[in-house]
Amino acid sequence: MLALAATGATDLLPAKITEFAKVVESVRGHKFDRAVPAGEIDATELRQTLRAKLAESFPASAEDTRRSLVALGLIEDSPDLVNHLIDFYASQVIAFYDPEPRRFFVVHGAAESLEGAPLEGAAEKLIFTHELTHALQDQNLDLDRRIKALKDNGDRALALQSLLEGEATLVMVRAALADLPGADDSLEEELAPLLSAGTLEKANSPKDVPAYFTEQLFFPYVEGTAYVRRTVKKSGWSGVDRLWKSPPLSTSEILHPEALPFAPASDLIPANPEGLAPEGFKVLYSDTLGEWGLRFLLRRGLPNAEADPAAASWRGDRLVFFSGPGGAIAYLWKLRLENPGAAAVLERALKSSREKNPAPRRETVSREGADLVVRGGFPAK
Repeated sequence: MLALAATGATDLLPAKITEFAKVVESVRGHKFDRAVPAGEIDATELRQTLRAKLAESFPASAEDTRRSLVALGLIEDSPDLVNHLIDFYASQVIAFYDPEPRRFFVVHGAAESLEGAPLEGAAEKLIFTHELTHALQDQNLDLDRRIKALKDNGDRALALQSLLEGEATLVMVRAALADLPGADDSLEEELAPLLSAGTLEKANSPKDVPAYFTEQLFFPYVEGTAYVRRTVKKSGWSGVDRLWKSPPLSTSEILHPEALPFAPASDLIPANPEGLAPEGFKVLYSDTLGEWGLRFLLRRGLPNAEADPAAASWRGDRLVFFSGPGGAIAYLWKLRLENPGAAAVLERALKSSREKNPAPRRETVSREGADLVVRGGFPAK
């Protein structure tokens, strides 16, 4: 979703879709295999759609997801989290492409908030080219199926989202530059970060939405755009075609495109972790936090200059949350680092971060070679 603008009456949408689909095809070098249906959605319907999408995206129920993120220390307690998130996301959306039901939507009345804004005249092209790029991606990648398949791997899902948003933003930027005489790579260099950062109003993020969610929302636009621009600069759009076939496996690939890709460790925790639960507890869900998530957690108690290098040696993780008597939450988190030395650095960093921003649950950290094992909320023996 892109928070810029969408103008024009609903009956003009088919013509606009046709017009800007040709622009996307010209920039991206791929043809649509079918027309993209479009329609209008009102604010109530938007909130209903967002609520359903949010429920689908959570690895467990909204309440269990909230309690588990609080337990790990990723967010502060926020009892009305879902409604706060819906308010926030709704405030960012003026038009969007939905891969299920594969339709382009304009939010009724939302564009009025941008009347008189500096980008008002160009906003229509920006929003349509961005969102139609998502439609083109969907026709080639079956986005709804791919995203749902990654429900138990949040890091890989975020990496895929970074590819999708980065590509859509770069197509949008290049479509905009086509209207500027003499535009060259140096102008794109200046414009891309401004537009990718400006697609969402980060400065106006409400205080009742945890930073974890706002940072996670912005990451694909900012870092994803940089990632795709580097790919296109090196290999042209054919490089992105290859990424369509083999999307990034982790946020580490987005953060370190110059490094050799690696397959994150997959042998850290059994597929069925019931046997690892504390007595009286049951499995809630499993997930992968990834380098981005690890970095975010460390940054809660450390300066970026200390947190980021410690997280950069991430080579895989699996995290299991358990639910126990009285709503108690416990977790087992196993991480693999590049080598034992890197594991020692992360151990010190995590403990230092926790000293400044304590874990809500009793937590133990141990090291086994290049692996780090973190247990939280386990009953004392």
